[in-house]
Amino acid sequence: MKADKTPLDRALWKLIDEHMTELVIALLILVSVLIRALLAPNTELSPDYTFYCLDWVNKYREMGIAGGLSITMGDYYTPLNLMYASCALFDCEPWLPLAIYSCTFEYIGTFFLYRILKLLLEEKGAAGAGKRAALAAVLTLFLPHTIINSALWKQCDSIYFCFILISLWEMLREKYAAGFVFLAVSFAVKLQAVFFIPFYVAMYIAKRKYSIFNFFWIPAVYLIAGIPAVLCRHGLRATYLTYLYQTQEGVTEGYGMTAYYPNAYVFGLDDHYDLLSTPAVLLTLALLMALALMINRFRSGLNMQNMVLVCCVLAWTCLMWLPSMHERYDYGIVILITALSLLPDAKLWPCAAVLNFCTVISHGITVFGAEKMKVLQYPAAAANMLAWGCAAVLLILRLKSCSSKPADVIKSRLVA
Repeated sequence: MKADKTPLDRALWKLIDEHMTELVIALLILVSVLIRALLAPNTELSPDYTFYCLDWVNKYREMGIAGGLSITMGDYYTPLNLMYASCALFDCEPWLPLAIYSCTFEYIGTFFLYRILKLLLEEKGAAGAGKRAALAAVLTLFLPHTIINSALWKQCDSIYFCFILISLWEMLREKYAAGFVFLAVSFAVKLQAVFFIPFYVAMYIAKRKYSIFNFFWIPAVYLIAGIPAVLCRHGLRATYLTYLYQTQEGVTEGYGMTAYYPNAYVFGLDDHYDLLSTPAVLLTLALLMALALMINRFRSGLNMQNMVLVCCVLAWTCLMWLPSMHERYDYGIVILITALSLLPDAKLWPCAAVLNFCTVISHGITVFGAEKMKVLQYPAAAANMLAWGCAAVLLILRLKSCSSKPADVIKSRLVA
């Protein structure tokens, strides 16, 4: 029997036909918010919240913002200390404002990830760039890293990476001054922004479209960001050497050559920090210089898609070879590589799969205490090293291929 078509049915079907993608995106955003709302009240699985964040906020409640800044709880720089201090102003459990802060920046970052993907698709001349970019960006809200980091772990990697995404968007649009300002803000928020600085150095060498003086935004913003702590009599050395002290965690916190990040040091090298830490830094610099040499050699192939891949590979190189890398330090790399693999670069999906597999293993061990997963950190590390190497080779091949094409072809079509 044929169903009657009411005016409401016809209106709903028309809405679905015309706005199906927007409806799916809205639904996905709603579901992602609900997932975070359900996870955020849990404070038992986050060792960082239990042993550090909760204590810091309570100290600010006891001493006040000025008193707390005078001694600076933890080893974070002033901007994040101000965030913890602001949490003390709310008459609620600290997990709530902490989760709101991190998740808010997570969604702002997703918006700028959408804008980056849209630029890449528009450069490629793809149809429906806006909708496709929005869908891919929203899907990254369901990665293990993004779900666990902000809501469950109460970490703040989304904050510094949000400014990295804004900076990268500005760089792709050739708004270099703005790009460096947002990079500087990201660095002032968290030291891990340093993983992305090699990209800006490589683009300075290869693109040659901005002055070296742009890099002075980084120390300038860093100095300005520390002023509140200095005014609260924390001391110049104690304030401005914060990041130097953080680099000593391998010794002070006993992390060793790797802090659950699956890289080469998992294979029996973790306990040799004193011997291997400096050679590891030098090795990383050598690899970065070798990659910069190849990027400069094929610099005519630096379209926007390849620029984002350069950013990922150089940051990933730091994670793979620097000592004392934490399991969450690849937060931004996982998001960018996964987004690129969804579109416009399907050949990156094995790398994205490996990165997300590594996230499940490392976070399963550190957050959920899954001891049985420890045996999987070895194949995870091997796969991670292989994926990094494949991404680096793919980058060089892409640059070489694009640089061998006429300029008009490069602008109209990216290598698939």
